[in-house]
Amino acid sequence: MAGLPKQISLQSSIPLSVLLIGVLTGSLGLGYAYWHAKHTRSATIGLYFQELARHSAGKVGLVLAKEIEWVQRLSALPQVQQAVRQGTGLVLDAPELQQWREEQSQYFRSLAIIDRTGRLVGSATSETTRAYYAQQSWWPIVFQQGRAWAGDLRVDEQGHGYWEVAVPISDNSGSALGALKVAIRTDELFTSILHTRIGQTGHVMLLDEEGRVLVCPLLPPALHTKTDALLGTVRRAAQTGQGAVWAEVRGDSHSSRAGIVGVSRVALPSPIEQERVWHILVRQDPQEIYGPAISLMWKLAGFWLGAIGLVALFGAKLAQHIVLPLEALVERVRAIGESSPDRARGRRPHGLGVKIREIEALAASFDRLTERLQAASLETRQYVGQLERANRDLADSEEHYRTIWNHAMDAKLIVDVSGTIKTVNRRAEMKLGQQADAVIGTAAADLFVDQDRPSFRQLLQSVVATGKERTAGRMRVPTAAGATLTVELDMVPIEKTAGETEILLQLSDVTEKQQLADQLLRSERLASLSQFASMFAHDIRNPLAGIKKTLELLAHRSELREGPVGRFLEDLQFTTDLLLGMINDMLDVYQESYSGLPLVASRFRAHDLLQKVAHLFKSEADARGVSIRLQPPDEPVTITGDQRRLQRVGINLVHNALKYSPPHGVITLSTRLTDGTELPDGKAPSSGPFLLLRVEDEGPGLDPAELPHLFEMFFRKKDGHDLRIGRGLGLHFCRLVVEAHGGRIWARNRPTGGAEFSVALPLAGEERCRSDS
Repeated sequence: MAGLPKQISLQSSIPLSVLLIGVLTGSLGLGYAYWHAKHTRSATIGLYFQELARHSAGKVGLVLAKEIEWVQRLSALPQVQQAVRQGTGLVLDAPELQQWREEQSQYFRSLAIIDRTGRLVGSATSETTRAYYAQQSWWPIVFQQGRAWAGDLRVDEQGHGYWEVAVPISDNSGSALGALKVAIRTDELFTSILHTRIGQTGHVMLLDEEGRVLVCPLLPPALHTKTDALLGTVRRAAQTGQGAVWAEVRGDSHSSRAGIVGVSRVALPSPIEQERVWHILVRQDPQEIYGPAISLMWKLAGFWLGAIGLVALFGAKLAQHIVLPLEALVERVRAIGESSPDRARGRRPHGLGVKIREIEALAASFDRLTERLQAASLETRQYVGQLERANRDLADSEEHYRTIWNHAMDAKLIVDVSGTIKTVNRRAEMKLGQQADAVIGTAAADLFVDQDRPSFRQLLQSVVATGKERTAGRMRVPTAAGATLTVELDMVPIEKTAGETEILLQLSDVTEKQQLADQLLRSERLASLSQFASMFAHDIRNPLAGIKKTLELLAHRSELREGPVGRFLEDLQFTTDLLLGMINDMLDVYQESYSGLPLVASRFRAHDLLQKVAHLFKSEADARGVSIRLQPPDEPVTITGDQRRLQRVGINLVHNALKYSPPHGVITLSTRLTDGTELPDGKAPSSGPFLLLRVEDEGPGLDPAELPHLFEMFFRKKDGHDLRIGRGLGLHFCRLVVEAHGGRIWARNRPTGGAEFSVALPLAGEERCRSDS
């Protein structure tokens, strides 16, 4: 008997087993719950601090970049450039500086204008002062590289912070005339950004790259402690590609033993040279961070004690309900084995006060089990056949609806409630110029231009909240090919069987319709402008005719013919004739609806025409320091055409070249014969020789994207701040005149820099003059 295993009753082992399992799993669950709660809270708060630090760093960077932009705008003012050139002080009370003074001067602690020699403009300085500026770290960045410089954040004796910024003062060619150095007060700049509170003790601070606190809304920077753990986190944030990290540190500069911090680098735009690197630090008292986890632990412990008692009670009840039926079943089986089935079926278990239906039915179920299995097998085969037919019908329906979906006339997309694209149809792939795999999983808002994305997100939230179909009107969608489509957007909510909601986006392309509407509006505006220009030209022509008549009378007086007065009268007569010609051209252009320009033909030498144009602009070119060089032709060429209007073409081209020429630049005028091979694309409007007139400058050149539109009416450069930009009529008039003569006009960039405008006019064989007459 000693070798036999110890036997225990089932009724006692079931409660003990259930209790042991409950205690073990409860203890493990309690420990895991506390660890998971603490770890989850640390990770959640860490990621929140990291994103808050990144957001705050972005705001600080935007604020600092905006301040540098204001300084750059101040340096670009003509008053500042004039102060550098003339060596005079800048008068901030001038009316031109009123807007800057009202918006920004309150943040400036000091302002200095330094020329290229290191001299402080507007004050008496010595060579020591010049050497002091030239030896500062920002000097080569501003004058040699032509970039803005951002200095370190400093604190004076009164505890006020200031920040030094230096930007170049450049002329029209981009050369640095001087530097504008400004000290900006930082107390007001960081007030709205660094006073963000997290809970009771959490806040945002500004650190340098050595981990020292520069700005803190709670404690003065001198009261903070510098720790190696915090310094390591700052350096890790500087090295990571994302620029923001979170970590658990033993010291967070507030004398706390342990805590969670988020650190992000403050980055300025790349053209700006940043002397020091700053970081945003987000921290909170560790007791406040882990307080909820400790409270949760005590609640879980109380719950665990109560659960142990319930498990013990449940085990006892479970044992009673399991053992008694099993004992009855054993007794029933023994009766079946000891006697006939009929006698065993009628016996009751000894000591059991109730009859258990499940045990009574168990014996009878054995007899019916085979019959039911056979019947169930037959029903299963029939059900499988029906299910296969239903699957085939479903596949056919799905293919039918997919065909309709892909061949719809409009682009269709399905997104979830967050705006993420789930599927697109074939029409959407064609319109967007992208495959479905490249679009699915991205945000639908990214399909639209930046200006329309807020409206899209607001409309999507409204459809999700109300569950009603909405129309967004017209929005713009850029394609992979570089075009921009104008679409009408409809949003239709779709509720799936599982209770989920998706949104159907329907994009109807109305680009051509919008273009037709814009063209109609442009035509109406041109018609109104044509009427106004005609009235204006007609009214101003009569006074100019009176001036011309007066000048002619003065020119007939003998005492005014000689000397400078006579030359002045000739220039005035020439200019008056030119103005009257311009007025007549304006009337011709607008009254003829931009076609059928009337010409007054005469014979003249092309070189003489350019010589008159060069003489007209000589005074203005000398004032600008620009040289106009007229190349002599290989042979004199006489042309038949409207001399006055062709002279206007030369005036417009030379005037444009003079506007964009740098100081000491050269404008070259030339004429020569060509066989037409130099024309654009080699396409000549007619056969025979051509007269080629060319105007070349040494300016900044032409934007390749604007070359096809230079000669369109009212076309202007995109840079609205360039005061040299005209109204888009001069080059358009040049094209009308040249095409009226059967010629071609085009423009291109010179390989050595600058722009080149060329005019090709056809010549008949008898119009070439090789004689010296």
